[in-house]
Amino acid sequence: MPLPTLYLITPNPQDETEFLAALERSLQAGIRLLQFKGKGLDEAGYRALATRVIALAHQYGCKVLLSGEAALVAELGADGLHLDSKALAAATTRPVAAAYLLAVSGHTLQALQRGEQIGADFGVLSPINYTSAHPDIAPLGWEGMRAIAERLAMPIYALGGVTADDEAAALAAGAQGIAGNKGLWRG
Repeated sequence: MPLPTLYLITPNPQDETEFLAALERSLQAGIRLLQFKGKGLDEAGYRALATRVIALAHQYGCKVLLSGEAALVAELGADGLHLDSKALAAATTRPVAAAYLLAVSGHTLQALQRGEQIGADFGVLSPINYTSAHPDIAPLGWEGMRAIAERLAMPIYALGGVTADDEAAALAAGAQGIAGNKGLWRG
């Protein structure tokens, strides 16, 4: 599957009904690749909501990557797994079969090269601009994004202090597109 230019990373679900309604609006707006984080949910809650997210997303032809346990991908019928920077650092091999997408997050060239070594299909690089999510990490800027993108074989998305309005800048800097929820999530 060719990767789209927008990769939605869902926000934390507060109210399940509103979360699913916002997800459907996002899908109707054209989202075709997403990461379901489900931060703050216990294991049973994550499984239950992930099952509903996958079913809804698949109705729109959208691929869903899960966070967390690799075994859940096949069990719940998801399309892949997203490893955050901590999970990537702990990984020694590709945690899902090649039939599934594997995404990785990193803040440096070295982290994303590690993702390539374990067979990741794409990466997410952050922060491009200042973000309160990572106030302790210096932003890379679009030139930093370009310098890293040029040294990787896998496509990477720009994350951190970016919105859907930055899509053209991301593409010009060699990125596959934008990742996140600002301007992508229709909540």
